[in-house]
Amino acid sequence: MKMLVVCSDFPYPADHGGRVDTWGRIKVLAELGWKIHLVVCGKEMPSEADMKVVYGYVEDIKLCNRRSKLVDLLYAIPMQARSRNELRHVNIDQDYDYVLLEGDYVYPILKNPHIQHNNVILRVHNDEAVYFKALARSTKNRIHKLYYYMESRKFTALQKGMLQKVDKYLFISNKEYEIFQKQHPDAKSLFLPPPVTKETFLTNTFQNKHVVFIGSLFMPNNREAIEWYLTHIHPLMLKEPDYKFIVAGNSRKQSLSWLDSYDMTNVVVHDTPESLEDIYQSGYLFVNPMQNGAGVKLKTIEAIQNGLPVISTSIGYEGTGLVHNKQILVADDPNEFYNCIKRLFDHPLEAQALLESSQHFIRTHYNHKKVLKGYINSLNPSVQMKQVL
Repeated sequence: MKMLVVCSDFPYPADHGGRVDTWGRIKVLAELGWKIHLVVCGKEMPSEADMKVVYGYVEDIKLCNRRSKLVDLLYAIPMQARSRNELRHVNIDQDYDYVLLEGDYVYPILKNPHIQHNNVILRVHNDEAVYFKALARSTKNRIHKLYYYMESRKFTALQKGMLQKVDKYLFISNKEYEIFQKQHPDAKSLFLPPPVTKETFLTNTFQNKHVVFIGSLFMPNNREAIEWYLTHIHPLMLKEPDYKFIVAGNSRKQSLSWLDSYDMTNVVVHDTPESLEDIYQSGYLFVNPMQNGAGVKLKTIEAIQNGLPVISTSIGYEGTGLVHNKQILVADDPNEFYNCIKRLFDHPLEAQALLESSQHFIRTHYNHKKVLKGYINSLNPSVQMKQVL
């Protein structure tokens, strides 16, 4: 059984949410016995070392360049998809049982004459129309804001066009899946939770008072989340003995001067760290104060796997299935958010119970391999028979 996986970004190293999901799925498909060929149309060429790691799971890799020009803004197709137009011309020289599109950005592959639409599956990482509208709300740059609103409108049209070509959808967000299923009951859609990346979840001794946030520092919605925390929560936390706010993420070499206007007392910033393991282990709890976004915030799931109970806004945990006061604490009001942190600081046994409950939930409900295997088998009984044979 052969599958072509089409990505808008090289999936390794898995150093941000989209890569975590895609890379985990590639490994699961390999474990299930699929022969995988990979097509990537990204911004940067991978290193030989990263290529070698991926070749441990896939048989073939085809790379094409992502190209964007200012004139692309005039097209009806979103620039994120238009810039990957070379996918239309990639030499697809074999037949595949399924073609897995990792997100809407790789839409141009559907224009490739060698792709059969009846075997295409779309992995929905975000409702991109909603996501770009959220980015527009997050950014303070007027030019960026206009661009994000334009992309949002274009993705709305693109998603309607997708429905004419693709009828198989795997949603990372349970919330977005339920909305889509009600609107399009005839589509073969399913909620496929993100893959669990750790065989053994980490524990926590709750010895310090460190609050952790990990997320891409170049993304406006993550910046907005950090700024909200520094404005509303951090000043209240400074009276707490041994408190620190630990921030980590990839800046893509962009300036972090946007932090200069805030009180950075007891704030530690790790810009593009090589490893996150020590950062997770240094924390007492994880905060996800997102104000805008779409899809599943994988930072929440990753924090739980790495041994940190999570306090989040409503946006920061939507689509995960986690339940407030059972597996996660949720607050949108700054005073309530602060009180949740103080509550776990003052009651480490409650923090431990919250962590254990959230980890149990993920172990129970985030069986990526089982759900993915069942979904593919349900599409075509003959595929299931081949796998059994």
